[in-house]
Amino acid sequence: MKPVPTHFWHTLPLHYVPHLLASGILFSQDALQARGLPIRPRATAAQRDRRLGVSRFVHLSFTAKTPLLADKRIKGYPHALITFDAALSASETAAYLPYNTKSWRHRDDFVPIYDREAKAALIQQWRGGRYPSAELLIETMLPLIPHGAALHLASEEEAAWLCGLIAFLGIKPPLPICVSPEQFPPGLSLNLDAHNSYAEACRASGSLLPPPNVTFD
Repeated sequence: MKPVPTHFWHTLPLHYVPHLLASGILFSQDALQARGLPIRPRATAAQRDRRLGVSRFVHLSFTAKTPLLADKRIKGYPHALITFDAALSASETAAYLPYNTKSWRHRDDFVPIYDREAKAALIQQWRGGRYPSAELLIETMLPLIPHGAALHLASEEEAAWLCGLIAFLGIKPPLPICVSPEQFPPGLSLNLDAHNSYAEACRASGSLLPPPNVTFD
């Protein structure tokens, strides 16, 4: 049986990380749209999240190496991981979802679970091998502080790109930045040409520009 989760995880495209560190907040799909922020949700996920009624939530996984992240790594799309401590799940406003919305299930299977006993039962079932894509849902937004633990990157090259850019722009990361390849599924060699061009444009303007139009879905 798997141990009880000690952390929850959120994965996001690498080119969105500078904006995340500047704001210090993860926003739900609905909140991003309402605030007019220059972040695009995954096109394939956005439509299903809206259809299933869970676009108002920030989605966290129970493990780092999810099928979603494995798919992005296999395609060579640079991504980062953020860890959050398990205490986040104790909030009365935090809910569990048995399935990731990429799962083709009945709509009734995507009703958020708030009841404490039902949440505890789902954790036990997850530990026993059921619901491998279960998620923790946080409504509207999730500040990186106080529950964020660390930002993980898969390579030194990605860390150099990110740390060089935010240092130039004077963005102080609210979380430790770690190079943790062991937390990531295997993947293709990454091409950071578009990321490097974006960083050069930010340096030339002296400001954090809207994220580049990089394929990630």
